[in-house]
Amino acid sequence: MEEEKEAGAIENVLIIAKLTEQTRNMSLKIQEEDAFSSIDCVGQCLIDEVRTKAFEKAIKRVTKPDWTALDIGTGSGIMALFAARSGAKNVFAVEYDPCVADIARENFVNNGFGDKINLIIGDARDLKFKNNIKFDLVIMEMLTTGMIDEFQVQAVNNLHKQKVVFDSTVFIPCVQETYISLAEMNFSMYDFEMKMVKHLWHGLSENQNYSIKSESKLLNSVSFGSAINEKFNGIITLKIDKSGVVNCVHISSKTYLTDKIVIGDTETLNAPVVVPIAERHVKKGDELNVHVSYIFGKGFQNFKAEIIGK
Repeated sequence: MEEEKEAGAIENVLIIAKLTEQTRNMSLKIQEEDAFSSIDCVGQCLIDEVRTKAFEKAIKRVTKPDWTALDIGTGSGIMALFAARSGAKNVFAVEYDPCVADIARENFVNNGFGDKINLIIGDARDLKFKNNIKFDLVIMEMLTTGMIDEFQVQAVNNLHKQKVVFDSTVFIPCVQETYISLAEMNFSMYDFEMKMVKHLWHGLSENQNYSIKSESKLLNSVSFGSAINEKFNGIITLKIDKSGVVNCVHISSKTYLTDKIVIGDTETLNAPVVVPIAERHVKKGDELNVHVSYIFGKGFQNFKAEIIGK
């Protein structure tokens, strides 16, 4: 009897473990495939004038009449419309979400560019292009701070792998730089300790609840004009500017649309991020080594940061 109970208990544990694994896999699938398929996100990006007008300026400045342009992650279609209006001969727009793609298609038609902009529904990470096509201009705004969340790196690598871009292809953006510093964050909210990754978007009250304690240094620089190593692993030495406590790393990004058009954080782009780490007391002048590793585009669940050494 006891053996039957034990066997039943083991079976229940195995079922629970299996369901937990299935739930985890489903969660990862949702995170990887659907995290940015939001009409609300598309709408917010569209009304972010600082971001959108900066892209418009860059596209207008570089586009030439005989060019073929590619807009990946077209969303509302605004970047493709900018390229078409700037005189590109042919424009291709790629969107993963069919519902969002329908909106983009309607926007192309309503603005008189339905025949000029070719809409493609598919995943830019493995989308297959015709062998004879070459792109003179690639516009891709699938950006997040540190390139941690979205799949821009993988999408860019797919273009290079298929050889549909070449040395003279212009990428907008062309480079993203990410910086790191040590900070103290007040994670207390509503009388609870809410220690978690936080994006410090414009206008949110928690933006005021942190203090930078160290110098800021370049963590990595991603150039989209060539194939990119999708794994980052590095040790950064940071000098403490203010004595006190550090309990997080502060990450920020700067995006080069061209060599002269640069944007930092806006209402919907490159929000600084704080990531909790083990708390440590520090003194002004201390130099601390911070080990950071992650895979671009795989989310904060794979982002690791820690102070190493004494």
